[in-house]
Amino acid sequence: MSAIYLYLEDLFKQPHTFPTIIVTVSIAVLIVIVQDQLEKREEKRQRQQQQEQQEKEDASKEDDTSGSAAPRPKAFALPTTPLPPPDWSRNFTSEELSKHDGTEEDKPIYVAIKSTVFDVSTKKTMYGPSGGYHCFAGKDASKRKTLDDWYSFFEKRYPIVGKTTNA
Repeated sequence: MSAIYLYLEDLFKQPHTFPTIIVTVSIAVLIVIVQDQLEKREEKRQRQQQQEQQEKEDASKEDDTSGSAAPRPKAFALPTTPLPPPDWSRNFTSEELSKHDGTEEDKPIYVAIKSTVFDVSTKKTMYGPSGGYHCFAGKDASKRKTLDDWYSFFEKRYPIVGKTTNA
């Protein structure tokens, strides 16, 4: 920008001719446009920060099973659309449940907690074969001494598709 100011300074030392006036006005317009764009970017950045802050506050108010006010990662956020009503008509044996562990592309991924079977297919990156929670897929996680809070967590995020049997 200093080069522009030096140019303008030199320009004003010259007699005011029509071309110098046109150049001067053009440079002034360019400076105003650049400043306007910078202000718009700053306003947009501030709006995004406010929106992110509001989303964090809303997320911490929606569901807090851990007792912490810290915002949860998006992976733990509540779904934006309502879940379908629970389907209690279907019973799964351990063998049937094990077929829904995410290793077969055409089958949904199920996790059971306290004998309730949840469809966690929407989080395939978490429960699929390469996910960190794959060890729970196709199994009754309550056998792994999972806390009651997990049941509440799943109940709010994933559709119930049945229950397990003791067979």
